[in-house]
Amino acid sequence: MRLKAANRGFSLIEVMVALAIAGILIATAVPSLTSAIAHAKLRSASSNLAGLMQSARFQAIKRNRTFILIVFARGGVPFAYAKTVDDLTADVDHTSQEVQLGTAAYLVGTPASPAPLADTVLGYTPLNGATSKISFDPRGLPCLYAAGPPPTCTTSGFVYYTHDTTYSDTWSAVSVSPGGRVKQWFWDGSRWAD
Repeated sequence: MRLKAANRGFSLIEVMVALAIAGILIATAVPSLTSAIAHAKLRSASSNLAGLMQSARFQAIKRNRTFILIVFARGGVPFAYAKTVDDLTADVDHTSQEVQLGTAAYLVGTPASPAPLADTVLGYTPLNGATSKISFDPRGLPCLYAAGPPPTCTTSGFVYYTHDTTYSDTWSAVSVSPGGRVKQWFWDGSRWAD
């Protein structure tokens, strides 16, 4: 008798209940997981943009040149790179310096929703990076470059907003103060947090 009880196994009802419970757990976990992946990708895109800005700033100081940040899309995917303003008219290969900003992240102008970063939070009134290209002068200060003649680079603060188009509430921003401080911001659903 003991031998038969040990070999008995599970009934069909027990297996179906276990599968139903597993299905419910998976159904509740998948949306959270995909949202977490989207947030991670947007954070990565934001970090890539902030890192490129820091690199352009240091290169401007090191090479005593004004560098400009170029953001563009290739095949619907956003990329960015920095080059000297002297290279603006030259056909210079920049592919080795490009940074991909993610597949679903897009650089946007000032968002309508959520509210953009307030001047009081930033401590300055920024130019929007989607409409005004950031440059870094030879001292490493962010500026709005104009070719001239004579060329000018007016010091200003900037902010770049990125958005994951798959999720309406997934936003990030990269701000650059007039003093050159680069900072990342993330929308938490109710406010911008760093």
